[in-house]
This record gives sequence, C-alpha cells and structure tokens, in this order.
Amino acid sequence: MEHNCPHCGAPLPADASFCPHCAQSIRTRKAASVPSHLWRKGLKWVLLLVILAAAAAAGWVLLHDSSTGLPAGETTAVVFQEDEDGMVTVTPEYLEEFFPTLIAIDFGTTSKSSDNIDDYLVDSYQMAQLVSSRGTQSAVGERGMYSAGNDSNNRVSLLIFDSNTHLMGYFIGSPTSLGDGKWQMDVVNCDYDFTHLYEAELAAFEGNWEDDFSTYISPEEIPSSGAVWFLNGYNTGQGPVLRKDDAQIYALWHTLHSPELERQCREIERLEEFLPKEGRWRCYLLLDQDYNLLGYTMLDHQGNGG
Repeated sequence: MEHNCPHCGAPLPADASFCPHCAQSIRTRKAASVPSHLWRKGLKWVLLLVILAAAAAAGWVLLHDSSTGLPAGETTAVVFQEDEDGMVTVTPEYLEEFFPTLIAIDFGTTSKSSDNIDDYLVDSYQMAQLVSSRGTQSAVGERGMYSAGNDSNNRVSLLIFDSNTHLMGYFIGSPTSLGDGKWQMDVVNCDYDFTHLYEAELAAFEGNWEDDFSTYISPEEIPSSGAVWFLNGYNTGQGPVLRKDDAQIYALWHTLHSPELERQCREIERLEEFLPKEGRWRCYLLLDQDYNLLGYTMLDHQGNGG
C-alpha cells in the first residue's frame, strides 16, 4: 500500500521514518512521562527547603524578640494627691474605685528601664510572697509611697493584680504633674497571666536558696566578719529566726543572683539606716569587698539580734 508524506504529499518508501523529499519525520512522538519516584524526590527537596527557611525565620524572631514586652491596652487616668510632706501614697482601697476587681497591688520607685513586664514582676513583692509561700500568699493589703515633692522625675512601677498570677493593669514611668500637688498615672489595662513566670521562679528557687542562708552571723560578729556590703530584706520578719515562708528570702535570693547585684548593695556602715520598723525583724545578706556572700543576719529596729 502506497503512503504519502503528511507534510509535502510525496510518495514514501515502505517503512520510511522520514520523508526523503522534505526531511520531515512521519512518526508521531509521545511526550515521555517522568517516573513517579523522580518527581516525588524533587517535592521532598522543596518541602525540606521550606521547612529550613521557616525554622531560620523562627530562630531570627526568637533571637531578636525574646522578651515578653509590655502588654498593650487602653489606659485609665488615675490622679493622686501628694500630702504636705510631698509624699504620694498609693493604696489598693483608692485604686478599687478605678479597678473594682483588684485583689492586690505592688507599688514603688524603680531604677529599671526594661521593656519586658516580666522584669518588673520578678522584682515585685507579689512575686516574693508567691514564691516564698509556694503560692499560698500574695500581696493583699500592701501599699506604697514615694516622695514626689523632692524629685518630680521619680520613675515608679505600679502593678495591679486581680488574681495571684494575673496582671490586670500597670504603670511604669514618671507620673505627670498636673499642678497643685496632683500627679497622674495612665494605667494600662491588660490581660497578662504570668503563671509560667511564677512557676519558673519557684523551680529555680526551690532547692537553691538554702545554701545562701546556711551561715548565720550575729550582730556582734559583723565587724569582724569581713563584711563590706549588705543587701537588705523586707519588714516581714516576726522574730530573730527566719521563717522558710518569709517573703524576704526570695527577694534577697533573687537580688543576690541577679546581674544588678552590685548596684543593689549598700555600704556596711549604712546598716543602721535600713533597720526595720518597731515590732519587726529584717534579714540582711552580708558580702565581702568582692561581693561574695559571707552569710546572713537578723536585726530588730534597734539593731539587736536574737
């Protein structure tokens, strides 16, 4: 049977694979399919590259933004009136007018300039109470004050809690003067659960604080102990014996192991300036000239020991 070229129409020899006149192929070619194992292998490489890129991006974020930050929220303007001595007192009773669900506050001056709310929480009396009592006590009933009249640039920290480990509001910075002894703090309303932070502090504290309070130095031994510096605790001691649930234990332990140790220390000659109020006992950590811990002591309002 005679065949003609589909391209030029010239007669073709039998079994011809191309036309001798126009040189065009006369056989139909099918596209070769890629074996399934080859495209699957390529897909695996693509997925691997995507995973590596995502991991690198996540690592960059963690490296450059590892802090919790300061929680955002609407603000509530709270105005305080200084007394005739230039003192501003902040009480939970007054703040309840603005934040009815609060259970405790923490207030005082601060030298920190951190943008991480956790840095203020670990320094708070609330955290000291929680860790030292293993979560059974908080800063209920506590208040604070600062001398606004003597230094209008005071930097303060106000933390407001509506449960033991939940922060509902805060103000960090210098209050705004409104004149006539009035000072305004724009409190940020927030919803910040710091249970994870409390649990981390408790885990670090447990089993590690005992060594720091294993050596007792009596008041009579202080002059010959080699003490050059001291850290002072709270007015929470109820006797010459330091209770295991006393909030000042955590506060002292935390400061001793913080990067701000040297800045928090006071000269031993100033010890009498930091005695507790009458009826209370205060704990002090004593350090040598190189800021190495020597031991601790307990003093009453007259500087006597037990």
